Amino acid sequence: MNINVQEKKKFLNWLVSTVSFSRREVSWVLNYLANHEAILNNVHFVEGAALTDRGLSVRSTEIGGEPFVLTIAGQTFFDIDQIFHEIRMNWKKPLYLECLFPDAWSHAFYLAVLEDNPNDRWNDHLDQEMTENVQRFLSEEEMQTKIDALYRQIDMALEDGDRDAFLELSDEVNRYLLQQKESSH
Repeated sequence: MNINVQEKKKFLNWLVSTVSFSRREVSWVLNYLANHEAILNNVHFVEGAALTDRGLSVRSTEIGGEPFVLTIAGQTFFDIDQIFHEIRMNWKKPLYLECLFPDAWSHAFYLAVLEDNPNDRWNDHLDQEMTENVQRFLSEEEMQTKIDALYRQIDMALEDGDRDAFLELSDEVNRYLLQQKESSH
């Protein structure tokens, strides 16, 4: 997925102005990224950055833990100067950035830039119950869409005075309603 650089800038500016970090250097590096479009083009906001080839995790003070961690091919780095140097020198390489802060999923700016981690796809972790719930929901939505379309066709048949179409469509909608009722029990 290709996220617009302007969306990434908006998110980083919002993050720096809204979220507090235990080290001010975290904000400096995030501002640096926001102000360098060439680098930002290669930044991907993901979850589980440590599972990527080049992942950077930033944590707010509320989350706790190490505020700034870079993982490159399984090696972990904590020194901010070293991390900044690595970002600056390898700006053409993809950087997977994980931003850990409270209620992240409730913030539109964050969701607008969040991408699927290429090494840890979210749908690889769905359990059977979740899959069944999603399938059931989609089936119910499909059924409701068919019923709504039939109601519109029934209205048209009534407006046109087409008795045969009205009776045929009414039978069809009643079959779907019965099927819908049976599947909900």
